Amino acid sequence: MNTIEKVIEADEMVKSAQVYLTVNGELTSKIVQRKPIGRIEGNSKFYLDDEGKRMPLSTSHSARVPIITGKITGKGLEDVYEILKYINQDDFLRKNVIGIHIEEEESYQLKFRMEQFVVHLGGIDNLEEKFNNFKAFYAKANRDKTLEEYAMVNLEFNNQVVCTKI
Repeated sequence: MNTIEKVIEADEMVKSAQVYLTVNGELTSKIVQRKPIGRIEGNSKFYLDDEGKRMPLSTSHSARVPIITGKITGKGLEDVYEILKYINQDDFLRKNVIGIHIEEEESYQLKFRMEQFVVHLGGIDNLEEKFNNFKAFYAKANRDKTLEEYAMVNLEFNNQVVCTKI
């Protein structure tokens, strides 16, 4: 049974596997799949999973996760992982963020599903504060029906949302 577990866990899409015999003598397996949270589109293409590890693309399924582009480096991927973890904890962000662009280390931009503007996040410091400020801005601009007037929304500065109109 250990051999069967090891064979199953050798698959790059599997997080863990347990194989055992029940009291009735049935062979049972419990398999936990790895969960992609972002898709890297650079020189090499792969998913980033919920543990921050590389995961190969599937030939039969495409996960609906944000696409990461730009200057992909080790530090940049670590930061993107932190951003993705935060996004996945928030319903609004999880439904609306479709991409993250790495301009350089400590400089990240978010692309949204329905809006034309780009959100410049800056570094990953104070993510909660930055996203709370953004959601307050978004709610107000949506209520005022002015979302389509903006080209850039900058969250880089403390306690501010700085916008550039088209």
